[in-house]
Amino acid sequence: MEHIGNEAQSLTVRLDKLESQNRKWKLATIAFGLTSASLIAMAAKPADHYDPNVIRVRSVEAQEFVLKDDDGQVFARLTLNPKPNISRSGVTLNTEGAALQFYDNKGKPTWTEPGSPSMLPAK
Repeated sequence: MEHIGNEAQSLTVRLDKLESQNRKWKLATIAFGLTSASLIAMAAKPADHYDPNVIRVRSVEAQEFVLKDDDGQVFARLTLNPKPNISRSGVTLNTEGAALQFYDNKGKPTWTEPGSPSMLPAK
């Protein structure tokens, strides 16, 4: 009878140890699951500073770029092979290559590069 009591006591000790290990594994599994779920949720979340008005591209090709405000007022123009614009701006642009022109609030050019062709004195 004593032998059965020792076995029961030994079995109880082993069972307590297994239950303790089982609780540790459950806790580790829950921690791992929560960590994995939070990492997945962070990866799936869109960026905080997403701006739908910004288009990101690698290359843009055009004959002319015009910088306007919301009212349509032109403030700058970068153009390839510009044509003279005497009636509107009063400045004749170089007809070869590219030209960059900035305008004031009234639509008059404030700066043009390259400017009107001019003759330089010989040295």
